[in-house]
Amino acid sequence: MKRSLVISLILILLIIVSLTIFIKTYYSDKNEYREILVLSAPIAKPILDQAVSMFVNKTGIQVKISYEASGNIFTKLSQKIPIDVVIFASEDWGEKAVKNDLVYPDTKVGIGYQIVLLYVRKDLGDNISCIDDFVNSDVKKIGIADPKTAPAGVEALQIINKSIYKEEIMRKIVVAKDVGELVTWFRMRAIDAAFIWNIYNSSLKEISRIIYPWRCGYETNIYYSVAYVSKTSKNPDLAREFIRFLGSEDVKKIIREKGFFTDYQEAENFMKR
Repeated sequence: MKRSLVISLILILLIIVSLTIFIKTYYSDKNEYREILVLSAPIAKPILDQAVSMFVNKTGIQVKISYEASGNIFTKLSQKIPIDVVIFASEDWGEKAVKNDLVYPDTKVGIGYQIVLLYVRKDLGDNISCIDDFVNSDVKKIGIADPKTAPAGVEALQIINKSIYKEEIMRKIVVAKDVGELVTWFRMRAIDAAFIWNIYNSSLKEISRIIYPWRCGYETNIYYSVAYVSKTSKNPDLAREFIRFLGSEDVKKIIREKGFFTDYQEAENFMKR
């Protein structure tokens, strides 16, 4: 009888210990699953495609990314939607977010410099060497990204508005929601020309002729993408870790490989050629 009681007690004790270990392991595993939400302008996608995989392998922190035009990112921040890291396509949107107390200013990191070029379908570009040549050409549709939300669209309008033929050119303009959609339209031949970032040179060179606005006397601005930790972040420490990684030498190497300029001077030197 005593022996049976002892065995029963031992079995109960083993069950309790096993349950305790299971519960601790279960909740420990849950706590170890770490994830951040990143909302980025499409311009940074070529960099993030490679950088995120490297970051996940290095830290174990999962990264969920969505892409929106910079103005839409600002709107979502203003609506207090939980986002851990935001990446704008230009510094002016970042400054606006800082001014409105939507991001942590001390977390700012730059991610690649870029300029807007004009891509014309190769079969239409023989008689086009400048923006003004669009007036008497077979180009019917010229695409720009939505200037209300996309810096590339703002730059396109600034260039067009300096042309003596701006009214004629504007009649040919069609507006895409962002640069990603604009590139898709161009590849599908839904448009004849488009104002797109220089980082698409390698992927579009086979189907386009590239016009450099500054060579026609049109002032062209240099832009760079900026990342911040959002003040709506639910994981600010993890978000800061990701921001630090974006500023690392590993990511700078990716930036060069993807066709971005690594600093302002490099972009400026390119425009002096």
